[in-house]
Amino acid sequence: MTRNPVTYLFCSVNKLAKYMVAIGLFCILSFNLDAQQEWGYTQYLFNLYDINSAYAGNHGAGSFGVRYRSQWIGMAGAPETQYISFHSPLIGEKAGVGIKVLNENIGARSLTSAKVSGAYKIRFDKAILSFGLAGGIVRQGIDAKALKAYDPQDVQLQNLPGQTLTPVVDASVFFNTNRFYAGIESGNLNRSRLMPNKQSLSRLYYNLTTICGYIHPLKRGNKIQLSGLMRLTENHLWQAELNALYLVKNRLWFGSGYRFDSNAQLMACVNFSEQLRIGLSYDVSTTAIKSLNDGSAEVFLGFNFKNKSGKSIRYF
Repeated sequence: MTRNPVTYLFCSVNKLAKYMVAIGLFCILSFNLDAQQEWGYTQYLFNLYDINSAYAGNHGAGSFGVRYRSQWIGMAGAPETQYISFHSPLIGEKAGVGIKVLNENIGARSLTSAKVSGAYKIRFDKAILSFGLAGGIVRQGIDAKALKAYDPQDVQLQNLPGQTLTPVVDASVFFNTNRFYAGIESGNLNRSRLMPNKQSLSRLYYNLTTICGYIHPLKRGNKIQLSGLMRLTENHLWQAELNALYLVKNRLWFGSGYRFDSNAQLMACVNFSEQLRIGLSYDVSTTAIKSLNDGSAEVFLGFNFKNKSGKSIRYF
């Protein structure tokens, strides 16, 4: 029996609307939406391991991800980030391991971090529940010569350490079916100091990141993905965003998003093969800072080895 096109369209829109409302509520139930957090990748959807360690191994094969982000282009000292990650399944896909390396420069401050993670997976009939733990080192420093100080003789500037090493621990949970996913990661659980002297208040701040998404199949092999992300750090600082992506015949993703009180996003990703994909995104500031920069740009490259089925295309 052939379904009436009007009925099919109505059912699809109705179902999508329900998921849009659910994801929206999941992401924006907060009192204040504020503050730039530790990272802000626009294309997190194309490699969820980068923001949730429990995802390690979910591709069913080894997976590389490389990112480059230039934020607030044209503004002196604006953030510039390079990121590389790799994760793979272990023990018949009952577990996963991975590594993440980040390098970031913001003005006179430089930061490099390296984390190793492991994940344990409980497989159900049509779902997977994963638990992850990550640990590593954060190295950061401040170049006092790059600072324009009002008082060059300030004692605090004279005593700035060249480089400091700080341990970091994260924990995470991730749940997914073929069409739905949700996860939460607790970062910087140990809240380590960043400066060696006891007088300094500088330390890693605890943060919580939640993600949620749903993929809805359409006619002719096309799909639409709705997703949301919400982050919370100490002192009740929140940030949330919503995204919508359209997939054309497993080849081209394109869509947009909105990060509340921050920017609007445009993004696209091309699956050049069943293993290789490249994504581009551009963000436009929606706050007073928009007159001081030319937006933010990000490039993502992902490569997945073939899994047992011989295919590695991932919808999330």
